[in-house]
Amino acid sequence: MRKAAALFLFVALCAVPLQSLSAQMRERRVGRQPAPTATPQSKPQAPASRTPQGGARPRAEETNEEVGEDDVVRVNTALVTIPVSIMDRDGRFISGLRKEDFRIFEDGVEQEVAYFASIEVPFTVALVLDTSGSTRFKLDEIQDAAIAFLDQLNPQDRVLVVAFDDDVRVLSEATSDRRALRDAIRRTRNGNATRLYDAVDFVIKRRLDRIKGRKAIVLFTDGVDTASRAASLRGNLADAEELDAIMYPIQYDTFNDVSGGGGGWPGGGSR
Repeated sequence: MRKAAALFLFVALCAVPLQSLSAQMRERRVGRQPAPTATPQSKPQAPASRTPQGGARPRAEETNEEVGEDDVVRVNTALVTIPVSIMDRDGRFISGLRKEDFRIFEDGVEQEVAYFASIEVPFTVALVLDTSGSTRFKLDEIQDAAIAFLDQLNPQDRVLVVAFDDDVRVLSEATSDRRALRDAIRRTRNGNATRLYDAVDFVIKRRLDRIKGRKAIVLFTDGVDTASRAASLRGNLADAEELDAIMYPIQYDTFNDVSGGGGGWPGGGSR
């Protein structure tokens, strides 16, 4: 799991053919005739519109000037970075892959893989724990799972711990201190209602969007929202698409635990 959590293969996808860039996007600086100046004894003369041979003056884009060292060359490309984690059917990490082992398609059209590398760099993970009343019989399991995930990360990875029920609480800001993180996870206690959408909104907009580098959200929840006031499922999905991070929801089935066959979840929500 250490490799699956911390090692990503980055594929840079070039959506614009590189061969056409030099012809389309090179910007040239073309010399200009100095503007005529007037003195008290003379009047400015209008620039001639024809060359001495009578031909039309060549347009700037038709000249064959070389681009100097100080000239500006702009290249517009569409590069898409794709993090990839490859495992076999038994969940074991597969290493030794090459660029030739991948084929990338967009809308059915194969794209060029411009850059490929296997890298392992620190990243920030937000562990978001559902501590609402509906998870009271699953809280120990959620804590154990969060700590097990924490133990598989690399030492330099940072983790943020957030719990939600009636409120959204930051139990630990992003840190690599494993002891402090375990203590924060074990301190979680159940509340009543579930502000699931508010919690996701808070993590995205008020924590992860301020952090640079690789990011991920691991959400431990039964998926039931009963009390969100500032966010919605649709808003969460839109924000997740904009956030440069990966989200891993882990769902716990709590229906039979708390309903007793039809009592419903605490907080007045429905399944």
